[in-house]
Amino acid sequence: MILNERQYSITKTLLREFQETYAEVDTYDASAADLNEQMRHQLHLDAINSQIETLEQEIQEYQKLKTGKITKLKLDSLAQLPEALIKARVIRDLTQEQLGELLGLKAQQIQRYEATAYAGASLTKILAVQKALNIEIKEEVIFK
Repeated sequence: MILNERQYSITKTLLREFQETYAEVDTYDASAADLNEQMRHQLHLDAINSQIETLEQEIQEYQKLKTGKITKLKLDSLAQLPEALIKARVIRDLTQEQLGELLGLKAQQIQRYEATAYAGASLTKILAVQKALNIEIKEEVIFK
């Protein structure tokens, strides 16, 4: 998941590089090669293409979040809450530094929280993030 504009820019650069690599590898004529070489060539192309698809999905998701048109994120469990908090920050068009200012924290602390999916954050801090982002979190408790 892309967390900020810097990562967005890096991801777009990586995408271009993978696309260029794919184009270069794709020009290789493997038809004269033996079956093993043809298979290796195809696997190489497939691996590059898989990376391209992943980067494209991450870029599209970030761009969609940045439009601010998303009004709801569905969580299947509380385990998805950290990712939802990060997405909510992006939707709210806040940088990590701006969120830190709202919380009285340094940007580096927000970066650490997001890099570790809020693993080191207390429930109190997570609730403060929720309040700073002005989001409502609803979850059902189901007894099995």
